[in-house]
Amino acid sequence: MSFKKHLIISTAVRIFLIYYGEVQDSLSDVQYTDVDYRVVTDGANHVLSLGSPFKRHTYRYTPLLAYLVLPNLLIHPCFGKFVFSLFDILIGVLIKWILLNCYRSNKISIETKLLKLETLNNRSKYLIKRKNEILNSSNEALPPRYIRMAELSAYCWLYNPLTMIIATRGNGDCVSCSLVLLAIYYFLKNEQTSLQHFIAGLFLGLSIHFRLYPIGFSLAFYLATQNRPLRSWQDYLGAILNPNEKQIALVLGTLVALGTTTAVFYWLYGYQFLYESMLYHLVRKDIRHNFSLYFYLQYLSSTFDVTIVEKILTFLPQLILILMLTIRYGQYRQTMVFGLFTIAFVMVTYNPVVTSQYFVWFLSLLPLCVKNFKNIGMRKAIFIPVMWFVSQGGWLLPAYLLEFKGWNTFEYVWIQSIVFFFSNILILQMLISNYDIAYNYKID
Repeated sequence: MSFKKHLIISTAVRIFLIYYGEVQDSLSDVQYTDVDYRVVTDGANHVLSLGSPFKRHTYRYTPLLAYLVLPNLLIHPCFGKFVFSLFDILIGVLIKWILLNCYRSNKISIETKLLKLETLNNRSKYLIKRKNEILNSSNEALPPRYIRMAELSAYCWLYNPLTMIIATRGNGDCVSCSLVLLAIYYFLKNEQTSLQHFIAGLFLGLSIHFRLYPIGFSLAFYLATQNRPLRSWQDYLGAILNPNEKQIALVLGTLVALGTTTAVFYWLYGYQFLYESMLYHLVRKDIRHNFSLYFYLQYLSSTFDVTIVEKILTFLPQLILILMLTIRYGQYRQTMVFGLFTIAFVMVTYNPVVTSQYFVWFLSLLPLCVKNFKNIGMRKAIFIPVMWFVSQGGWLLPAYLLEFKGWNTFEYVWIQSIVFFFSNILILQMLISNYDIAYNYKID
């Protein structure tokens, strides 16, 4: 089947899940619709009344999300789910576009090098003309197997049951994920102009406005604009303090998007917007059960104030890992996407609050890296997702008994959180050890 037909099928599946969710919500105590969807809809109701969405208790998102679901109140309560599902489909399309661009860029680079060698020995007008055509072209034909690989990678997202369910339940994290992928798409375009870096910065800034987690990608984007490898701390210091034209354009685009949206909504809703949508997530303390390794600690210390030392010890491990992964993979354009995936994976795994919707942060980047897992083999390829889902299932059972049956299973939930944490660490180690930039990337 063609890629378009797969898009139609995956869209149909999502539409079915939305209508199925309506039936489950009406018949079962276990609601299909995400509670956050109701919170965002309530925020939109306040906006419709010319008020602040933050009048709705626990509304801690950008006001843009409330504006996006206004048709929930004017057209149909499920309208927002359809919007989020469209962004979900867009992510699959962007995955294909980004990979095709990567293959095409590498093909042009290789052909250019070959023609340069030929031109040195044979200065015919044809070779010189052909070399210039390749240098100025971004639409060079690709072998069918590389187009197929890009499409298969997109299917890893389009047919992922977890991501489909998260979007159709009414979660808006696919919006920020699509903005991150748009930033990657423009950043990796072949032309490498300052304008495209400015546009990439705009999308990066918007993604940070929607969700704070992409701010962890900023240094990788910034370093990957360097035209030379960075080997010493002096090189890194020089790259940061002495930016080139592309870096300035990238930073300017990010600041324009993030600064404009922040200024507009601060003007409309004041400090409450700044605190609820941004600052709150830095000091958040969630005592409800969640996948995080730290949840039980937060539950037991719920009556105590969070100290600076506790915050440092909580965030320091992931900050160190993010910096190490940025230096290892983020400084090269060819490995930047894998670096972003590992950074997102670490941010979710080590976060004080971890829910299923956070998984889309790294799952949207994983298909871009599939082509580079050379020696992973069939056994590991099956073992990794099975271990990941089984460790989640082991957590879900005591969590269900706690939330819906009222059983005291806090300790069992915590034990399963530890199992899930170490499962994630093992998975990340396996993916890093089997990552190979050259595999299925170069054009033969």
